Amino acid sequence: MRATSLLQRRRWAGIALVVVVALVGTLASWGAARNVGADERRYAAQLMDRYTADLTRAINTELQRYADTLTDVAIALGAQSDLSAADFNWITAKVSNRRMPGARSLAFVVPAPDGDVAAVGGYWRGQGVADLRLRPIGTGVEHAFTVFTRSFDGTRLTAGLDLSVAPEAVATLDDARASGGFAVSPAYVVPEDRDRPAAAQQRSFTFAVPVYFVGGTFRAWLIMSVHGGDLLNDTLREQAHGAVTAELSDPSGTGDRAVAEATGESRPSAALDRTSVVAAGLRTWTLHVHPSAQMLDETERGIVGSTWAVALTITLLLTALIGLLTGARNRAMTRVDVATAALRRDIARRQAVETKLRERENELRQMALHDPLTGLVNRAGLDARLAGTVGRRADIALLLIDLDDFKLVNDAYGHAAGDTVLTEFAHTLRATVRADDVAARIGGDEFVVLLTEIPDAETAIAAAQRVVSAAAASPVRLGDDSVPIRASVGVTTARPGDTPKDLLRRADIAMYQAKHLGTHGVQLHDPSMTDRRAADAQLGEDLAGAVERGELTVLYQPLVDLTDGRPIGVEALVRWQHPTHGTVSPARFIPIAERNGSISALGLWVLREACAQVVEWGADTYVSVNLSPRQLQEPTLLQDVLAVLAATGLPPARLVLEITESALVDDAAGITMLAAFREHGIRVAIDDFGTGYSSLHYLTRLPVDILKIDRSFVAELNGTPEGAGITEAILRLSHALHLTTVAEGIETTEQATELQLLGCGIGQGYLFAQPLPAGDVLTLLSHPSPPPSSLS
Repeated sequence: MRATSLLQRRRWAGIALVVVVALVGTLASWGAARNVGADERRYAAQLMDRYTADLTRAINTELQRYADTLTDVAIALGAQSDLSAADFNWITAKVSNRRMPGARSLAFVVPAPDGDVAAVGGYWRGQGVADLRLRPIGTGVEHAFTVFTRSFDGTRLTAGLDLSVAPEAVATLDDARASGGFAVSPAYVVPEDRDRPAAAQQRSFTFAVPVYFVGGTFRAWLIMSVHGGDLLNDTLREQAHGAVTAELSDPSGTGDRAVAEATGESRPSAALDRTSVVAAGLRTWTLHVHPSAQMLDETERGIVGSTWAVALTITLLLTALIGLLTGARNRAMTRVDVATAALRRDIARRQAVETKLRERENELRQMALHDPLTGLVNRAGLDARLAGTVGRRADIALLLIDLDDFKLVNDAYGHAAGDTVLTEFAHTLRATVRADDVAARIGGDEFVVLLTEIPDAETAIAAAQRVVSAAAASPVRLGDDSVPIRASVGVTTARPGDTPKDLLRRADIAMYQAKHLGTHGVQLHDPSMTDRRAADAQLGEDLAGAVERGELTVLYQPLVDLTDGRPIGVEALVRWQHPTHGTVSPARFIPIAERNGSISALGLWVLREACAQVVEWGADTYVSVNLSPRQLQEPTLLQDVLAVLAATGLPPARLVLEITESALVDDAAGITMLAAFREHGIRVAIDDFGTGYSSLHYLTRLPVDILKIDRSFVAELNGTPEGAGITEAILRLSHALHLTTVAEGIETTEQATELQLLGCGIGQGYLFAQPLPAGDVLTLLSHPSPPPSSLS
């Protein structure tokens, strides 16, 4: 059925092709005939333009010949200082209508005002015109009298005529005198012709040129009367050659007859008719040229019909050929279709197999080079990209990112929740880095970003800080809880001779340093950094059993009332006496405990020991215990603290929980936890105040009771306003917010005195006592030392 349908489509397509060829051929034939016709019309137009130009040029030439003759005669007449009738006759003797067709007469015309008519007449009678009688017409005008005359056609002329009353004569004389050259009158019928039948009347002109004395003074006019038809009819006929008819008319003349014409059988045509303007003195004549029947017969040679017939014949032959070829093609295509169908079935089977193989290959490549959970590049994919980049480019940097406290999420919410955190962080990471950068998950909660086009370390650090900020701004919703994502990032840039392993090792060391500092921040690798991971891992294992082995002890440093030196409280400080390494600083093992998760158990042990010890002392002394930022993330911390108070019997009002300033910034969950402590009567202190980066506006919203001034500011106290500036500002701030202040690190009597004068009420430091065992503290509470002498 499908083959039959295809065969029918081909058959109809062949018919359509034949029809299209026939139509196109017919249109092409019509276009060719039309073009030939346009060529013939263009040729006729060119002929008309040429004949018009020839006629215009011939008329101009003839007029110029008359103008030259009159000018030459006028110059000869003007050269005669005492012109007489004999001079006039002798100079004009060779001028005749044989040489100048159409010329009727020649006259010498002089001007004469009213008062000079008699004198002028007398003068010229003396010059040989004995019977001259001037006949002025009208008064108040300048008269123009014919003095000398010469007839060319036998017409008798009378001297003494006043031409000033003839409009055509006056206009011509004025034009000649004004232009100083040849002038032509409007066309008119001379009086001698007006009595003839209208068909026998000719249009005539008066030609005039001025006559000047040798010095250039105007003297008279030389005028010639000319029949226009006799002047130009022969010229028009000679130039028309029977191909065109022409009519020369004077628009300014009287009547509507032509001045001159070349007649014949014409066929007026709007496309071929031509009009030309001919300059005659100061006037313009109009030349109308029309094609004659002879010319149209010559230009319309029947080529259009021949072209149309030949083109149609070619179209019919081409249509028949296309029909034959189309039929042969359809039969050949039918045989090809059979073979093609078989080939397509074979190709389809092969393509199906290849598609399955390609899909499987892509799946294997995806599995081999990408992390299945997050979709990021995996360790193998990262190694491949590093191998192709490191050593070839110098503008690269590597970020190694570790999610802080990720183990707590797994422990508290389960591994499915941990996978959710990893997936969400991967989305945040992919949105934060550029499309050309490589984001990878290399295991657990560790991620790597390979950056390119990094000009310096500052640019790499800025990219890492964007990742940290984006993660902090995108907490993950787990059930009813919103869990913040904190990260520590190690940064390194490429160095000469680097290998991928070198780059990863430096980034790992820098990341470990960032985690060691516990700031959820960014660290750029520095050559001074050492790889302490193995040593810290061993200390972490030792710390896990330190409580059971009795290696940890709690010391207490008194908090003293600066007015009388009386101890009013103590700060609990944990110490570790390692069996091998000796005394290990809290600055070393506390970050390790935070990283491996043992800080919660360690913190609760210190809290229990301190609360029990204060209850044992029995006084009103309160105890201040430090909380780790990681402990604030424990959802059971409030219940654990209340349970310790209940077990030891310590009133909540005698417990102060200390937290560092930087641990509270942007930690909404931690702030909520501290507010819950205060609701139960437990006071909250900000430790090392002034070294963090919280704003004053932020401080007004923190649920705290005590500000502890950092020892670095106390050390600046030297009795000067500059040294006390920061401490005084903190004290004023605490007074404004109704907070208690405690100064840390007081080592001299002068510092204690200055703090008291500044308004600080409580202090601690080696001036009063260093951290002491419980027994020594009891003695101090029972027998307090007197205050320093400068305080009394």
